[in-house]
Amino acid sequence: MKIILGSNNLSKKNSITLALNELGIPDYEIICVGIDSNVSSKPIGDETLIGTLNRNRNLLKYCKENNIAFDLLISIEGGYEQVLNHYFIVTYASIMNNDGENFIGKSQGLQISKEMFEWVKSGKSLNEVIESIDGFTENKKDNGISGYLTNSYYKRSNFDSSAVISAFLVLLNKDKNYKKLNKNL
Repeated sequence: MKIILGSNNLSKKNSITLALNELGIPDYEIICVGIDSNVSSKPIGDETLIGTLNRNRNLLKYCKENNIAFDLLISIEGGYEQVLNHYFIVTYASIMNNDGENFIGKSQGLQISKEMFEWVKSGKSLNEVIESIDGFTENKKDNGISGYLTNSYYKRSNFDSSAVISAFLVLLNKDKNYKKLNKNL
């Protein structure tokens, strides 16, 4: 299976590998292509999902323009959400098949403080603060905010893989379980 990932971020590539291994899907190749999400670098709310959908649209256009064959396009976007008075980091993944169907997955979310959310909302980076604490300059690409907050239990690639798994499960079950349930509504 040939997968084109809409990013050059190694952590995002690793999240797909983790997801495919977890799902028992063998024989795949992941090719990374840097594609813009057309959203801010720290998306908030709907902008996170919009970013992953934009990446896949832009990736599809890139593949068509460059005659790149693929089985699946995958885009991953991390961001922030406010639900009532609670704040979270989340990841969305979008998987597009050759028929142009999009299958969306979302990570479980990890709660952050209101202060952290407001910091990001003002345009500042939590990763830069984390890097100043740890002295490691590649936090965003490795441990991520989720890894820092969970003592590396949910490194970024692990955290993002849950969104990829969620999207894959919809893709894998759309013609069986989803169709059966919809038919019985």
